[in-house]
Amino acid sequence: MSTIILTINTEIFYTRIAVSKDENIFYQSDIDHSKDDFILMENAVDQLPFRRDAIMNRLRRDAVDIKSVQYVVAEGGLLKPCETGVYEIDKIMVGDMIDGVGGDDVINMAGLLAFTIASLLRVKSLVVDPASVDERSDVARFFAHPITRKKSLFHALVHKYLSKEYAKNINKNYDDMNIVFCHVGDRNVSVAAHKKGCVVDVNQAYMGFGPMGFFETGTMPVSNVIDMMFKKHYTKDEILKLINRNATFHSYITTNSCDEIMSLLKNDNKTNMILEAMAYQIAKEIASHYVTLDGEIDAIILSGKIFADKRFFKYISKKIENLAPINSYPKDYTVEALVYNVLQVVNGEKEIKTYA
Repeated sequence: MSTIILTINTEIFYTRIAVSKDENIFYQSDIDHSKDDFILMENAVDQLPFRRDAIMNRLRRDAVDIKSVQYVVAEGGLLKPCETGVYEIDKIMVGDMIDGVGGDDVINMAGLLAFTIASLLRVKSLVVDPASVDERSDVARFFAHPITRKKSLFHALVHKYLSKEYAKNINKNYDDMNIVFCHVGDRNVSVAAHKKGCVVDVNQAYMGFGPMGFFETGTMPVSNVIDMMFKKHYTKDEILKLINRNATFHSYITTNSCDEIMSLLKNDNKTNMILEAMAYQIAKEIASHYVTLDGEIDAIILSGKIFADKRFFKYISKKIENLAPINSYPKDYTVEALVYNVLQVVNGEKEIKTYA
Protein backbone atom coordinates (compact mmCIF):
# COMPACT_ATOMS: atom_id res chain seq x y z
CA MET A 1 0.00 0.00 0.00
CA SER A 2 1.35 3.44 -0.96
CA THR A 3 2.15 6.13 1.60
CA ILE A 4 0.98 9.69 0.89
CA ILE A 5 3.03 12.38 2.65
CA LEU A 6 2.51 16.14 2.85
CA THR A 7 5.71 18.06 3.64
CA ILE A 8 5.87 21.66 4.85
CA ASN A 9 8.89 23.96 4.84
CA THR A 10 8.74 27.60 5.98
CA GLU A 11 11.03 30.50 5.19
CA ILE A 12 10.60 34.21 5.80
CA PHE A 13 8.94 35.02 2.47
CA TYR A 14 7.57 31.67 1.31
CA THR A 15 5.93 28.45 2.44
CA ARG A 16 6.93 25.36 0.45
CA ILE A 17 4.58 22.40 0.32
CA ALA A 18 5.00 19.07 -1.43
CA VAL A 19 3.05 15.82 -1.67
CA SER A 20 4.66 12.45 -2.37
CA LYS A 21 3.41 8.98 -3.09
CA ASP A 22 6.09 6.87 -1.47
CA GLU A 23 9.39 8.38 -2.71
CA ASN A 24 7.76 9.96 -5.80
CA ILE A 25 7.26 13.69 -5.17
CA PHE A 26 4.39 14.39 -7.57
CA TYR A 27 3.37 17.84 -6.37
CA GLN A 28 5.37 20.83 -5.12
CA SER A 29 4.47 24.50 -4.77
CA ASP A 30 6.04 27.60 -3.26
CA ILE A 31 3.55 30.04 -1.74
CA ASP A 32 5.19 33.45 -1.83
CA HIS A 33 4.56 36.02 0.90
CA SER A 34 5.21 39.75 0.82
CA LYS A 35 6.33 41.94 3.72
CA ASP A 36 2.83 43.42 3.79
CA ASP A 37 1.31 40.00 4.59
CA PHE A 38 2.95 40.00 8.03
CA ILE A 39 3.24 43.71 8.74
CA LEU A 40 0.99 43.54 11.84
CA MET A 41 2.45 40.26 13.14
CA GLU A 42 5.19 40.82 15.70
CA ASN A 43 6.21 37.19 16.21
CA ALA A 44 6.63 34.29 13.81
CA VAL A 45 3.88 32.30 15.56
CA ASP A 46 1.35 35.05 14.74
CA GLN A 47 1.60 33.98 11.10
CA LEU A 48 0.09 30.53 11.76
CA PRO A 49 -3.54 31.17 10.66
CA PHE A 50 -2.43 33.09 7.56
CA ARG A 51 0.02 30.42 6.39
CA ARG A 52 -2.39 27.57 7.23
CA ASP A 53 -5.12 29.11 5.11
CA ALA A 54 -2.65 29.81 2.30
CA ILE A 55 -1.63 26.12 2.25
CA MET A 56 -5.19 24.81 2.26
CA ASN A 57 -6.26 27.26 -0.46
CA ARG A 58 -3.28 26.33 -2.65
CA LEU A 59 -3.99 22.61 -2.30
CA ARG A 60 -7.65 23.19 -3.21
CA ARG A 61 -6.72 25.40 -6.16
CA ASP A 62 -4.39 22.75 -7.54
CA ALA A 63 -6.92 19.95 -6.93
CA VAL A 64 -4.64 17.97 -4.62
CA ASP A 65 -6.51 15.18 -2.83
CA ILE A 66 -5.71 16.24 0.73
CA LYS A 67 -7.93 13.48 2.18
CA SER A 68 -5.49 10.84 0.97
CA VAL A 69 -2.61 12.24 3.06
CA GLN A 70 -1.41 9.86 5.81
CA TYR A 71 1.43 11.91 7.33
CA VAL A 72 2.15 15.63 7.57
CA VAL A 73 5.84 16.24 8.20
CA ALA A 74 8.11 19.25 8.68
CA GLU A 75 11.69 20.10 9.46
CA GLY A 76 11.95 20.49 13.22
CA GLY A 77 12.33 23.92 14.74
CA LEU A 78 14.39 25.60 17.43
CA LEU A 79 13.52 23.24 20.27
CA LYS A 80 15.28 21.97 23.36
CA PRO A 81 18.48 20.00 22.67
CA CYS A 82 17.48 16.57 21.35
CA GLU A 83 18.69 13.46 19.55
CA THR A 84 18.62 12.96 15.81
CA GLY A 85 15.50 11.17 14.59
CA VAL A 86 11.80 11.36 13.73
CA TYR A 87 9.49 12.83 16.39
CA GLU A 88 5.73 12.91 16.68
CA ILE A 89 4.55 16.46 17.30
CA ASP A 90 2.83 16.53 20.69
CA LYS A 91 1.48 19.24 22.96
CA ILE A 92 4.83 19.67 24.71
CA MET A 93 6.61 20.29 21.41
CA VAL A 94 3.85 22.63 20.24
CA GLY A 95 4.20 24.63 23.46
CA ASP A 96 7.97 24.91 23.01
CA MET A 97 7.58 26.07 19.40
CA ILE A 98 5.00 28.68 20.40
CA ASP A 99 7.11 29.87 23.35
CA GLY A 100 10.25 29.94 21.20
CA VAL A 101 12.21 27.91 23.73
CA GLY A 102 15.18 27.83 21.34
CA GLY A 103 14.40 31.15 19.66
CA ASP A 104 11.57 32.90 17.83
CA ASP A 105 12.21 31.88 14.24
CA VAL A 106 10.05 31.14 11.21
CA ILE A 107 11.41 27.57 11.14
CA ASN A 108 9.15 26.86 14.15
CA MET A 109 6.16 27.65 11.94
CA ALA A 110 6.63 24.50 9.84
CA GLY A 111 6.06 22.20 12.81
CA LEU A 112 3.07 24.21 14.01
CA LEU A 113 1.53 24.10 10.53
CA ALA A 114 2.14 20.35 10.30
CA PHE A 115 0.44 19.80 13.66
CA THR A 116 -2.52 22.04 12.80
CA ILE A 117 -3.18 20.55 9.36
CA ALA A 118 -2.63 16.97 10.54
CA SER A 119 -5.18 17.60 13.32
CA LEU A 120 -7.71 18.69 10.71
CA LEU A 121 -7.02 15.55 8.66
CA ARG A 122 -6.81 13.31 11.75
CA VAL A 123 -3.42 11.89 10.77
CA LYS A 124 0.05 11.88 12.37
CA SER A 125 2.23 14.99 12.33
CA LEU A 126 5.99 14.56 12.50
CA VAL A 127 9.22 16.52 12.56
CA VAL A 128 12.56 15.14 11.42
CA ASP A 129 15.99 16.03 12.79
CA PRO A 130 15.07 19.31 14.50
CA ALA A 131 17.49 22.20 14.16
CA SER A 132 18.29 21.69 17.88
CA VAL A 133 19.86 18.23 17.43
CA ASP A 134 22.83 18.28 19.80
CA GLU A 135 25.55 15.62 19.57
CA ARG A 136 28.50 17.86 20.39
CA SER A 137 31.40 16.85 22.58
CA ASP A 138 31.72 18.45 26.03
CA VAL A 139 34.71 20.44 24.80
CA ALA A 140 32.70 21.83 21.88
CA ARG A 141 29.82 22.78 24.19
CA PHE A 142 32.04 24.64 26.66
CA PHE A 143 31.60 28.39 26.93
CA ALA A 144 33.78 30.90 28.70
CA HIS A 145 31.06 31.99 31.14
CA PRO A 146 28.64 29.70 33.00
CA ILE A 147 25.67 32.07 32.77
CA THR A 148 25.18 31.26 29.07
CA ARG A 149 26.00 28.50 26.60
CA LYS A 150 26.63 27.91 22.93
CA LYS A 151 23.61 26.32 21.28
CA SER A 152 23.50 23.61 18.65
CA LEU A 153 21.06 25.12 16.11
CA PHE A 154 21.81 24.13 12.52
CA HIS A 155 20.43 22.48 9.37
CA ALA A 156 20.49 19.03 10.97
CA LEU A 157 17.98 17.49 8.55
CA VAL A 158 20.01 18.20 5.41
CA HIS A 159 23.34 17.48 7.12
CA LYS A 160 22.26 14.01 8.20
CA TYR A 161 20.38 13.08 5.02
CA LEU A 162 23.07 14.06 2.50
CA SER A 163 25.94 12.70 4.61
CA LYS A 164 24.24 9.31 4.67
CA GLU A 165 23.40 9.51 0.95
CA TYR A 166 27.01 10.33 0.12
CA ALA A 167 28.33 7.46 2.22
CA LYS A 168 25.86 5.06 0.61
CA ASN A 169 26.84 6.21 -2.89
CA ILE A 170 30.50 5.32 -2.27
CA ASN A 171 29.59 2.02 -0.56
CA LYS A 172 30.58 3.18 2.91
CA ASN A 173 28.78 3.58 6.21
CA TYR A 174 28.13 7.09 7.54
CA ASP A 175 28.91 5.81 11.04
CA ASP A 176 32.44 4.92 9.91
CA MET A 177 33.31 8.26 8.28
CA ASN A 178 34.65 11.68 9.24
CA ILE A 179 32.92 14.40 7.20
CA VAL A 180 33.02 18.18 7.21
CA PHE A 181 29.60 19.31 5.98
CA CYS A 182 28.71 22.86 4.92
CA HIS A 183 25.14 23.91 4.13
CA VAL A 184 24.41 27.36 2.73
CA GLY A 185 20.70 27.92 3.26
CA ASP A 186 18.43 30.72 2.13
CA ARG A 187 19.39 32.74 5.21
CA ASN A 188 22.34 31.30 7.10
CA VAL A 189 25.28 28.91 6.96
CA SER A 190 26.09 25.86 9.07
CA VAL A 191 29.42 24.03 9.04
CA ALA A 192 29.75 20.84 11.08
CA ALA A 193 32.24 18.12 11.87
CA HIS A 194 30.59 14.68 11.58
CA LYS A 195 32.69 12.12 13.40
CA LYS A 196 31.66 8.47 13.07
CA GLY A 197 27.95 9.31 12.80
CA CYS A 198 27.80 12.19 15.30
CA VAL A 199 27.94 15.95 14.77
CA VAL A 200 30.65 16.60 17.33
CA ASP A 201 30.92 20.33 16.63
CA VAL A 202 28.91 22.90 14.65
CA ASN A 203 28.40 26.66 14.61
CA GLN A 204 25.11 28.03 15.92
CA ALA A 205 23.68 28.87 12.50
CA TYR A 206 20.33 30.23 13.71
CA MET A 207 20.62 33.54 15.56
CA GLY A 208 24.20 32.76 16.40
CA PHE A 209 27.68 32.70 14.97
CA GLY A 210 29.75 31.41 12.10
CA PRO A 211 30.11 32.57 8.47
CA MET A 212 27.74 35.23 7.20
CA GLY A 213 24.81 34.08 5.07
CA PHE A 214 22.40 35.71 2.63
CA PHE A 215 20.28 37.24 5.42
CA GLU A 216 22.29 36.83 8.61
CA THR A 217 25.52 38.33 9.88
CA GLY A 218 26.97 35.22 11.47
CA THR A 219 29.57 36.09 14.09
CA MET A 220 29.55 39.68 15.33
CA PRO A 221 31.96 41.11 17.90
CA VAL A 222 30.20 41.29 21.26
CA SER A 223 31.57 44.80 21.86
CA ASN A 224 29.82 46.02 18.69
CA VAL A 225 26.48 44.67 19.89
CA ILE A 226 26.99 46.31 23.30
CA ASP A 227 27.76 49.63 21.58
CA MET A 228 24.54 49.36 19.57
CA MET A 229 22.54 48.80 22.74
CA PHE A 230 24.05 51.40 25.02
CA LYS A 231 25.54 54.04 22.71
CA LYS A 232 23.15 53.96 19.76
CA HIS A 233 20.14 52.87 21.86
CA TYR A 234 19.02 50.01 19.63
CA THR A 235 16.20 47.92 21.07
CA LYS A 236 16.43 44.13 21.32
CA ASP A 237 14.11 43.71 18.31
CA GLU A 238 16.14 46.17 16.23
CA ILE A 239 19.36 44.29 16.93
CA LEU A 240 17.77 40.91 16.15
CA LYS A 241 16.42 42.21 12.85
CA LEU A 242 19.79 43.69 11.96
CA ILE A 243 21.53 40.39 12.70
CA ASN A 244 18.91 37.97 11.32
CA ARG A 245 17.06 39.87 8.58
CA ASN A 246 18.85 42.96 7.30
CA ALA A 247 22.49 41.93 7.06
CA THR A 248 25.01 41.13 4.31
CA PHE A 249 23.44 41.38 0.85
CA HIS A 250 20.31 43.19 2.03
CA SER A 251 22.35 45.90 3.71
CA TYR A 252 24.59 46.45 0.67
CA ILE A 253 22.47 45.71 -2.42
CA THR A 254 18.91 45.48 -0.93
CA THR A 255 18.26 41.87 -1.87
CA ASN A 256 18.69 38.56 -0.07
CA SER A 257 17.43 36.32 -2.85
CA CYS A 258 19.96 33.69 -3.90
CA ASP A 259 18.51 33.65 -7.42
CA GLU A 260 18.73 37.45 -7.77
CA ILE A 261 22.27 37.51 -6.38
CA MET A 262 23.42 34.85 -8.84
CA SER A 263 21.90 36.84 -11.74
CA LEU A 264 23.82 39.96 -10.63
CA LEU A 265 27.21 38.27 -10.45
CA LYS A 266 28.17 38.78 -14.10
CA ASN A 267 27.98 42.57 -14.07
CA ASP A 268 28.06 43.81 -10.47
CA ASN A 269 31.43 44.19 -8.71
CA LYS A 270 29.88 44.89 -5.30
CA THR A 271 27.87 41.65 -5.41
CA ASN A 272 30.98 39.72 -6.38
CA MET A 273 32.94 41.28 -3.53
CA ILE A 274 30.29 40.38 -0.92
CA LEU A 275 29.97 36.84 -2.23
CA GLU A 276 33.74 36.42 -2.20
CA ALA A 277 33.86 37.59 1.43
CA MET A 278 31.12 35.11 2.30
CA ALA A 279 33.00 32.31 0.53
CA TYR A 280 36.20 33.27 2.36
CA GLN A 281 34.46 33.01 5.75
CA ILE A 282 32.93 29.66 4.84
CA ALA A 283 36.27 28.25 3.70
CA LYS A 284 37.87 29.34 7.00
CA GLU A 285 35.09 27.64 9.00
CA ILE A 286 35.46 24.41 7.02
CA ALA A 287 39.23 24.41 7.48
CA SER A 288 38.86 24.87 11.25
CA HIS A 289 37.39 21.37 11.52
CA TYR A 290 40.72 19.88 10.46
CA VAL A 291 41.47 20.40 14.15
CA THR A 292 38.10 19.04 15.30
CA LEU A 293 38.65 15.78 13.40
CA ASP A 294 42.35 15.48 14.30
CA GLY A 295 43.37 15.86 10.67
CA GLU A 296 41.41 12.80 9.56
CA ILE A 297 38.77 13.99 7.07
CA ASP A 298 37.27 11.49 4.63
CA ALA A 299 35.16 14.00 2.69
CA ILE A 300 33.96 17.59 2.53
CA ILE A 301 30.33 18.08 1.44
CA LEU A 302 29.00 21.41 0.17
CA SER A 303 25.22 21.78 0.04
CA GLY A 304 22.93 24.56 -1.18
CA LYS A 305 21.69 26.26 -4.36
CA ILE A 306 24.57 28.73 -4.39
CA PHE A 307 27.02 25.96 -5.25
CA ALA A 308 25.48 25.84 -8.72
CA ASP A 309 27.50 28.99 -9.29
CA LYS A 310 30.88 27.72 -10.50
CA ARG A 311 32.78 30.76 -9.29
CA PHE A 312 31.51 30.43 -5.74
CA PHE A 313 32.24 26.71 -5.69
CA LYS A 314 35.70 27.24 -7.17
CA TYR A 315 36.63 29.98 -4.72
CA ILE A 316 35.88 27.77 -1.72
CA SER A 317 37.18 24.51 -3.18
CA LYS A 318 40.57 26.01 -4.11
CA LYS A 319 41.15 26.95 -0.48
CA ILE A 320 40.21 23.57 1.01
CA GLU A 321 41.02 21.04 -1.73
CA ASN A 322 44.09 19.73 0.11
CA LEU A 323 42.03 18.72 3.15
CA ALA A 324 39.86 15.99 1.60
CA PRO A 325 37.80 15.09 -1.51
CA ILE A 326 35.06 17.68 -2.13
CA ASN A 327 31.49 16.85 -3.18
CA SER A 328 28.64 19.28 -3.85
CA TYR A 329 24.85 19.02 -3.82
CA PRO A 330 23.74 22.27 -5.52
CA LYS A 331 19.99 22.22 -4.78
CA ASP A 332 17.55 22.10 -1.88
CA TYR A 333 17.05 18.53 -0.60
CA THR A 334 14.70 19.34 2.28
CA VAL A 335 11.63 17.66 0.76
CA GLU A 336 13.57 14.53 -0.22
CA ALA A 337 15.04 14.30 3.28
CA LEU A 338 11.64 14.55 4.95
CA VAL A 339 10.05 11.93 2.68
CA TYR A 340 12.99 9.56 3.09
CA ASN A 341 12.79 9.64 6.87
CA VAL A 342 9.02 9.11 7.01
CA LEU A 343 9.33 6.10 4.69
CA GLN A 344 11.98 4.67 7.00
CA VAL A 345 9.40 4.83 9.79
CA VAL A 346 6.74 3.23 7.58
CA ASN A 347 9.16 0.44 6.59
CA GLY A 348 10.12 -0.26 10.20
CA GLU A 349 13.71 0.98 9.82
CA LYS A 350 13.20 3.80 12.33
CA GLU A 351 11.00 4.30 15.35
CA ILE A 352 9.08 7.47 16.12
CA LYS A 353 10.60 9.20 19.12
CA THR A 354 8.85 11.12 21.88
CA TYR A 355 9.98 14.70 22.49
CA ALA A 356 10.77 15.49 26.10
